Amino acid sequence: MRKIVYVFVVAAIAASFAGCGSTGNAPKKEPVGTVSVVSDVRRPDVLDHKNYSFGRDVPEWVMMERGEIEDLAKYESDYVFKFEESGANLNGVQLWARNFSAASELAQQIQNRVQVKFGGASVGDRNDTGGYMEAAVKSLSDATFSGYRERENYWLKRRHYKQDGSVDREDFTYYSLYTIPRKTLDGLIAKALGDADTQEKPKTENEKAARERVRAMIGEGI
Repeated sequence: MRKIVYVFVVAAIAASFAGCGSTGNAPKKEPVGTVSVVSDVRRPDVLDHKNYSFGRDVPEWVMMERGEIEDLAKYESDYVFKFEESGANLNGVQLWARNFSAASELAQQIQNRVQVKFGGASVGDRNDTGGYMEAAVKSLSDATFSGYRERENYWLKRRHYKQDGSVDREDFTYYSLYTIPRKTLDGLIAKALGDADTQEKPKTENEKAARERVRAMIGEGI
């Protein structure tokens, strides 16, 4: 939790200074509406991690957002999917990893990312793309995903703190990083859009134009 302190500085002109001839010592005016952000919550401490006993640091990707990982040169030909699970003990999160259904979880994330693209491409035209999007997502939900693989996994043990500085809890978090070749997934999505076009024919020129915008944006990648 962060404590946000808003400091509003208002420059006031006092009548008693109206006759002053010297302004050399006048206080400097501050911008009105200045905002200061103060955090008094201690950041979590890393108590243990997968490579600790080997004297190595936590890999950078563990703390990176999915989009940042995709920007790395080693993943330039892949779509990246990052999953994580937290629990009170290491055995629990490792059990989650062993039982993790990559195919179903990847399918859900892919559908979500396609829906976000639809939303970005059809602003103001949602009535023209609603049925099209539903048909495309349905096609993706029925699709069989291939070519994905786990590239990395890692676990951390951390201690979290309350606002007053006392210990809140300790937990373990397991991270798993999967990739799918861009060419493979782009082809699958293109097929889903084609199937959607077949199932839901555009009824107006506006619908046709909206679908073209959607395909153009999704063609740039999800």
